[in-house]
Amino acid sequence: MIDYSAINIEKIIIHKVGNKQKKIENVVSNDLFYLDENLSVSLINYFFTPFSKEIEISKLQHHSNIELNEVYSFSKKIFSQKNSFKEVSINILNHLYEQSEHPHIKMGELIIAYFNDIIFDDEITSAIGVFKVERKQNFFKFSQRDRLLGISLAEGVNSKKLDKGCLIINIEKDDGYRVLSVDNNNYDTEYWKNKFLKLQFVKDYNYHTSQYVDFVKSFSSEVIEKEKGKDEQIAFLNKSMNYLASNEEFNINEFASEIFDEPKMQKDFFEYKSNFEREQETEVQDSFQISQPSVKSKKRSIKSLIKLDTKIQIKLDSVDPESNQQFIEKGFDEIRGMKYYKVFYNSEDE
Repeated sequence: MIDYSAINIEKIIIHKVGNKQKKIENVVSNDLFYLDENLSVSLINYFFTPFSKEIEISKLQHHSNIELNEVYSFSKKIFSQKNSFKEVSINILNHLYEQSEHPHIKMGELIIAYFNDIIFDDEITSAIGVFKVERKQNFFKFSQRDRLLGISLAEGVNSKKLDKGCLIINIEKDDGYRVLSVDNNNYDTEYWKNKFLKLQFVKDYNYHTSQYVDFVKSFSSEVIEKEKGKDEQIAFLNKSMNYLASNEEFNINEFASEIFDEPKMQKDFFEYKSNFEREQETEVQDSFQISQPSVKSKKRSIKSLIKLDTKIQIKLDSVDPESNQQFIEKGFDEIRGMKYYKVFYNSEDE
């Protein structure tokens, strides 16, 4: 989806954002920062690695007029007038400062960059990056002067983890551009994505795939686990993910007939879908192109582990859930007054 192998940092500036609630002012940089080649390569990896795994695409939005979205207007000006970069970067800094209305919101360096030759969905374009550094950590620094070696304590940033960042990609201008966003310090979910950026998901095939998996997980916990138990829930989730992984197009009727053996469960499934859509004020699509990257991303959150209160855990096979059901049996022992799982096998694997 995103390729930064040929990307170039054309402009970069570093400011420091304060905290409005604590009355701590911003620190504005006087000029752009010059990068040498080695630092440029390291920063590109630092900025872009989190986005290489990002599946869900967003756009900048406003409920009445997209031009009233501040980050949209600032980005539009930079894309059309690159010589305004420094001036507009200060506007971005001040806009972020205005959102820091909670004492828990951290101060930090704000890095704003203009990128050339980014490839997004096979299109070569430009992008604006806005990155906030919040967390510092101590590290040891060794020094040598002649034959005297020493050690000191310094403060820096982990180059492997970006705190907050967004990429505003110069495509689909009239629809709020295309935006990738990460927030690894999620102490205030409103602050970065909703107040500062004002993001809305783009309802593409990635979105529909991800949304469907969330719906299926909700059905599995609210209906299947309560009626049939944890093992049946896990089997259902694994069957669902295997269906998505092995098809290019999704059709809900085909899905229901393939996954459910009992007509009652099919009926419960469609009734739950109607209730889910009404309560969540959303629409779960009946058909869509399946995004395999989204399936892979969501599959990581599917747990195939039954944890029992006797400190015993049973791990079920996610590849072949039918085998799980064939070789596992559950019941209730009247003498002990306890539930049980009975597992059948021929030999123990080493």
